[in-house]
Amino acid sequence: MKMHHRFLGALALATALVLPSAHAAEKGVLDIYLVRHGQTNWNLEKKLQGATDNALNETGTKQANELGQKLAGVKFDQIYSSGLRRAKDTAAAFAGSAKVTPMPELNERSFGKFEGIYEDERSAAEFAEFGKRVTVLDDSLDGGESLQSQATRVQTAVNSIRQQHGKGGNIAIVAHGGVNPLVLSALLDIPVAEAVSRIKQGNDEVYLVRLREGQSPSVWKQVVRGTLEQL
Repeated sequence: MKMHHRFLGALALATALVLPSAHAAEKGVLDIYLVRHGQTNWNLEKKLQGATDNALNETGTKQANELGQKLAGVKFDQIYSSGLRRAKDTAAAFAGSAKVTPMPELNERSFGKFEGIYEDERSAAEFAEFGKRVTVLDDSLDGGESLQSQATRVQTAVNSIRQQHGKGGNIAIVAHGGVNPLVLSALLDIPVAEAVSRIKQGNDEVYLVRLREGQSPSVWKQVVRGTLEQL
């Protein structure tokens, strides 16, 4: 494993070809595998997806099945997903004997009038406006949900999950590109706007957050052949 610089001063960040501790968790240690769902057609087309309940496409289904292989050595106590199909179907692909619990609190944010726009020059004016407004905490994006509202419900979900697994173990959270930074915000005490603007998780990428009482959380990212440049 190759160790990198300190992350935000308090967090040890590492990258590895295989995530550490792919077996039973150490007593009193909670390992949270944080997964973004596989690809959908809107991801492929670079459309802002938000709360639209799209299914995985062929590539996304393959990514989900490959996740199952990557995480086959992990004995999960429980798996949590958002209530949207793309997350639930990704979670189901590597659930094994673990229970999958959908939590609407982990759903992606509704982006209001911006939902469905292209994230490039095809919707240049709208996407530029979206970029200015998306991290404003109280902006509901003209009919959508505010970032503060989303952050509050994700924090509620994280608190509930941690209470359920206070003695430690292995769990997974399968959610979205706009949700998982908020999970990390809650776990690592990062300001919401900073987490959303700086943390960019790709489809089917896996982070591991290790929580050990009395120590700062540690974060690992799984690096595969396609992302070797990140080593």
